[in-house]
Amino acid sequence: MKLKKIAKIQSGFISRGKIDPRDDGTCLLLQAKDIDADCLCYRTDALVRFMPRLSGKDWFLKSGDILFMARGARNYSVLIGELPDRVLAAACFFVVRIANSEIPPEYLCWYLNQLPVEEYLKRFSGRGVHMPVIRRAVLESIDIPLPPIKIQKQGSEMTMLLKKEQDLYKKLAEKRKYLMTEICLQSIRKRK
Repeated sequence: MKLKKIAKIQSGFISRGKIDPRDDGTCLLLQAKDIDADCLCYRTDALVRFMPRLSGKDWFLKSGDILFMARGARNYSVLIGELPDRVLAAACFFVVRIANSEIPPEYLCWYLNQLPVEEYLKRFSGRGVHMPVIRRAVLESIDIPLPPIKIQKQGSEMTMLLKKEQDLYKKLAEKRKYLMTEICLQSIRKRK
């Protein structure tokens, strides 16, 4: 099924000029620099507070939304979980909001990060002045397979477990490095 049949898609906040950070700002802005593209997660501790001029087309992010990076050589999707109030996505993103409660956002986000979507985007991405740009119509036309809900949830859970496993391996490697360094330093100290 085409993405546009199962989700609403809106571009991120488009500023009419430079974003001026303000301590008394009414909104926060989630930008590309707040995303870790390798782990497909985001940080909220450094969001820019500002005072935007909002239009009726601007969407505040909410849990279950998916941010799709529309600019650059690497396109990826990030699932939004907990956020402070009144957070807008930057213009480099599309906000994908599922319209059908039968589709878990975890599944859709996972699928948007898979090889078939990457290959499709490479074929149909537009070229900007300096970088590739995905047009909204191209994103809307992605075919999303919809297996039974049970399989969607199982796939999402397996992906989450795989990510946890990768995080544990990374922590284990860091601890091993620390341990080996300490052993080497102790052997040096003993020789003095």
